[in-house]
Amino acid sequence: MTHDFSHSRLDIWLGLLLDKLYIWATPAWALGPTMQAIRGGFLLCLPLVVTGALAVLLNNLPFAAYQELMLSLFGAGWRQGFFAKVWQCTVGILSLPMVVGISYNLTILHNQRHPLTSINPVMPSIVALASFMVMLPADNFVPELGVQGLFVAILISVAATHLFLRLAYLRCLQLRIYSEGIASAPHAFAHLATGILIILAFSAFDFGFRAMTDLYIHEAIGILLLYPFQFQGLHNMLDTGLIYVFITHLTWFFGLHGANLLDPLTRDLFEAAALANITAYDQGLPPPQIVTKSFLDIFVFMGGAGTSISLLVAILLASRERGSRRLARLSFVPGIFNINEIVLFGLPVILNPIYFIPFLLTPIVLTLSSYLAVRHGFVTPPVFPLEWTTPPIVGGFLATRDASGAFLQIFNLMLGVFIYLPFVKISDRLKAVKEKEAQRELLQVALSNTVGPSGKKCLDREDAVGALARILASDLEAALKRGEGLHLEYQPLVDARSERVIGAEALLRWRHPSFGVIPAPVIIAIAEDGEFILPLGLWVLNETCAERARWNVQGLEPAFKTAVNVSIQQLSDAELPEKVLACVDKHRLSRRMIGIEVTESIALDPDAQHNQILNRIHELGFAISMDDFGMGHSSLVYLKHFPVDVLKIDRVLSQDVANPTCAEIITTIVELCRALGTKIVVEFVDNQKQIERLNQLGCHVYQGYYYSPPLSGEAMLAYAQKMNTAAERRAAQQEAHALPP
Repeated sequence: MTHDFSHSRLDIWLGLLLDKLYIWATPAWALGPTMQAIRGGFLLCLPLVVTGALAVLLNNLPFAAYQELMLSLFGAGWRQGFFAKVWQCTVGILSLPMVVGISYNLTILHNQRHPLTSINPVMPSIVALASFMVMLPADNFVPELGVQGLFVAILISVAATHLFLRLAYLRCLQLRIYSEGIASAPHAFAHLATGILIILAFSAFDFGFRAMTDLYIHEAIGILLLYPFQFQGLHNMLDTGLIYVFITHLTWFFGLHGANLLDPLTRDLFEAAALANITAYDQGLPPPQIVTKSFLDIFVFMGGAGTSISLLVAILLASRERGSRRLARLSFVPGIFNINEIVLFGLPVILNPIYFIPFLLTPIVLTLSSYLAVRHGFVTPPVFPLEWTTPPIVGGFLATRDASGAFLQIFNLMLGVFIYLPFVKISDRLKAVKEKEAQRELLQVALSNTVGPSGKKCLDREDAVGALARILASDLEAALKRGEGLHLEYQPLVDARSERVIGAEALLRWRHPSFGVIPAPVIIAIAEDGEFILPLGLWVLNETCAERARWNVQGLEPAFKTAVNVSIQQLSDAELPEKVLACVDKHRLSRRMIGIEVTESIALDPDAQHNQILNRIHELGFAISMDDFGMGHSSLVYLKHFPVDVLKIDRVLSQDVANPTCAEIITTIVELCRALGTKIVVEFVDNQKQIERLNQLGCHVYQGYYYSPPLSGEAMLAYAQKMNTAAERRAAQQEAHALPP
């Protein structure tokens, strides 16, 4: 991990305090599978959100020349044409894919915890979607398909899916009928009764709720939100404005479009206040009202709800998390025009406990600061109506016809950035912790032999490990195509009897721009899952051969052998032997200079195709090394069928050589290898005691940090030449002393 956070003492203490508050105040559901599923649903809907936001932006650009051009090209109804339709088909139906996405993710997470009784995620998703639809008004449910119905969509999706996952295991509801017609979808038929029961239950709830209240649930929520304003009037607009701002953002945080839900209040109260100001202005009188719709749009809702433009600036200034910065850059241009769905759904801000406080606090503070500035005459009240997409600073000047309006917007933007900054840093720290945990778990997954239903180790996981693996796989494939970030290091093999360096193992290294050095097992696992291990393996082979050719020019002895690791997927390539030979010939190397190294787990089936390919490589004159021997994947009997020139004893045995059992196993391996004419290399040799004990057991060639860590190509050459020159000098001195006087 390359995140390097440097903070002042005050910032560190503030960060620790907010971290504790976050953990203490966040309910358990916000940290569990339900929250993961909701955020996963938001991410799945992000393409719709981005497309819809761009459509709204292009439909409402506040430039007269642009509007006149579109009018001349497409006529008076152009705003109800192409871009409006794009919005209706994306953000306008956002609740539908959100229901499906949340239910699908929640079922996947459930299956990962209960792999033996997994449920097809499509079935709960369809049931949740139907459950949501039966709760909508029958005559006109189009508004509730968009953002306005998002909160209800989230609630119903979570409730219906949890209910499905519980009822699905009741034997009395399972239909077990086997026939040719249902063989392709047994889960759908087995859980048929469960799905029917859940849909009918939600339909009955809707019927009963409407019978008691004469309202649909969406309407009831809207009425409930308007209740605090029934005693408000034009005489106390500051109180009304603060309550309006608070409820708007509280509802937005939970996925409700607060401005739409409070639209009756906007029409009846804030627009009435704005009209009173316009009337007074026309009569040459001072505006009687301060808090109006224009006041809130110009000085508070800059960049959209939550003063999102301040959040974007704070991320660009303080965040070191690559994903957040990319999202902020993507959101910035729409944010300038007060379109903030990208950051609300993409970061996300909605249902993100880290941003709960600043998302509510910032607009309340800006409402107060703006009110005081206007009340005390520092800023002219905004009277002139503007397009809602007018950018900040420009909007402040045009709405007030005075520079003071622009200066107040700048001040408010800076104040908003100041409020968001500590929370952006906390978000970075928490993401860094989660990334480290995901990296550690990903390494364990990569080292294991466990694969998912699709035969992949990492990429098909629907958790943080799978998400990280998919990011790394995409970046690794791009790095391979560009030739950036990838390099090789070489760990020497030393013969302890002569202290000579007789070879090296080529090790693939990748430094990710955000996650730092990625362990080799992870690189191989995601390359195999992503099915680009073949080009990656050829890149490693070519780089190794090129480095070995440079060493030849520098005078490295021909007997020095460099081993290249080959994965089992590479051994499925029938043309691999010819590719290895072509690469060696291309760099004018002797075949004895390059060896092929495989792991012990490959040698499981003597008749498998990969063994035939290894035999072909061996017949071409390349030495074969078996790595990780002693890990327990296979038996010594496979050595009879497997072309092994060098056997490398793994750390499980070498690092516990003081254990009599391990020592006995190593002795057995040594005796067998002597009988077969196979050389032995001991890996992970880190101290003198290991060397002494292993020498007693008959081992003499070692690889490990006792001699050297992995080195760059240039450093490897220097180390080998230095060691071998010293060995030759010692040998010459011993020979001179051995001669008779």
